[in-house]
Amino acid sequence: MGIVLQDGLYKVEFHTVHGTGTGVIYACGGKLRGGNSAFAFIGNYTDKGDCIQARVTTERHNPDPAFKPLFGIDMITLTLKGADNGSMIDFEGTALQLPGVTFKAVLTRMAD
Repeated sequence: MGIVLQDGLYKVEFHTVHGTGTGVIYACGGKLRGGNSAFAFIGNYTDKGDCIQARVTTERHNPDPAFKPLFGIDMITLTLKGADNGSMIDFEGTALQLPGVTFKAVLTRMAD
């Protein structure tokens, strides 16, 4: 059986060598929408059977400089591949703007 990203609200925990962050993201019908205290997460995903492919762009919505961007710039586009890990989905990928920096995220389903 292949991996499927169920529609619903997910907690997202993510990190790079530069730091960590958390937020929420809602998956529905191939779209991803979410954010945290400083950034909106906007993207889409496709279930490929053995993995989930996603593309997510960040956009700053809070001008407070205390909230530092994880990649050092406010707007990035991530290309990610997700794999099933029991009750969670592990994603790994890179930002198009900084291809040498690995990005990892774990999505944990919270609600429908």
